[in-house]
Amino acid sequence: MNRPETKRRAEVISSAANMTLFLLFAVCCLVMITVAASAYGRINENYGNTFNSTAAVRYITNKIRASEDAQILAGNQLLLTNSGYSTLIYQQGDAIYERLFPEGDIITAEGGEELFRASKLSLQDKGGLISITVTDENGGRFEAFCRAENGGDGNA
Repeated sequence: MNRPETKRRAEVISSAANMTLFLLFAVCCLVMITVAASAYGRINENYGNTFNSTAAVRYITNKIRASEDAQILAGNQLLLTNSGYSTLIYQQGDAIYERLFPEGDIITAEGGEELFRASKLSLQDKGGLISITVTDENGGRFEAFCRAENGGDGNA
């Protein structure tokens, strides 16, 4: 026959087992949330780092496509010529700058508007193609090629 002590002990053990399972479930949920938040933070940081360099390269390629003529003045200076004005895109310090010049002005790489943060801008002419490489502050690189001679029709 069942003794009252045995029944009470069974209820205590059952309650303790239920609370232990609930506690284990709560701990597992907290661990999963912590791991997911850490992964999200790394993904978000990586996206932020690569966005800047990819946006810079895409901006420069779009400017080349829209221009009538593109000339590399130095390894990090690009002169884009259109009717009535010229645009100089250059890297100085840890940023890429852009400056507009009226036709006939002296072109100088100073006093431009900051476009993007980047540790290096590299421009190379590779047989009619301009190679544009941007290195971000963390060492990540993004490179694209754009046709240099397009007649200004925007369809490079």
